[in-house]
Amino acid sequence: MSSDSRIENTKLLAMDLHIHSCLSPCADLIMVPSIICAKELEIFSITDHNSARNVPVFQMKCGSKLLVPGIEIHTVEDVHVLGYFSKVDDALKVSRTLEELMDKFEYDPERFGYQVILDEEENFSELVEYYLGFPTNVTLDDAIELIRSHNGIAVLAHVDRKFGAMYQLGLIPEGTNIVEVRSKETWLKLKEKGYVVLTSSDAHTPDEVGIRKSYLEVFDGEPISVEMVIRKIVSGQVRTLWEV
Repeated sequence: MSSDSRIENTKLLAMDLHIHSCLSPCADLIMVPSIICAKELEIFSITDHNSARNVPVFQMKCGSKLLVPGIEIHTVEDVHVLGYFSKVDDALKVSRTLEELMDKFEYDPERFGYQVILDEEENFSELVEYYLGFPTNVTLDDAIELIRSHNGIAVLAHVDRKFGAMYQLGLIPEGTNIVEVRSKETWLKLKEKGYVVLTSSDAHTPDEVGIRKSYLEVFDGEPISVEMVIRKIVSGQVRTLWEV
């Protein structure tokens, strides 16, 4: 097959790999499967702050979409790191480890937001009573290792704005070459340096879901799975909104 014919047979799948559910205190309470699954995306990820406890219900209720199990870890350096996993169980294991390591302070949900866990019928079944929006006691290096030790890939979240590595630290640390960016300028700069660059919405409300997307390159007839998505991200077979 010639390189030109491969290009002709390639299609792009829209994906938003940074979406918060009603479990994140800063997200809208209607960030539930029936709302998010209705969006025009083929691949998405639920990435709540320091917890993956709502991922299973989204996987169950969003059967027409491909869900990449995820989490967003807030490190002790005030940097956000996204973890993507092939299996829900691996995301939940990381979630449980973080739960054990986090300091648990009481907080006022009326002021800082409710943290709702959903049951299989999408009902509000439980509230997390300690604040998930605080940094964990995990360093950036340890967060990346924690993700990798559970078969995941680590992505530095929104590196060019608050809680992003460049914004907080002034540099891109070693440990992963996959980054999420907000601006075209940062995309161009990091792309030229060889990073795998993603763009996602970091949605906290329904209107924000899909406002920034990345696109996965697949061949017609190619089987699609979460493992394939992760493999293609690692190999750089993705495009940002500035490349389509």
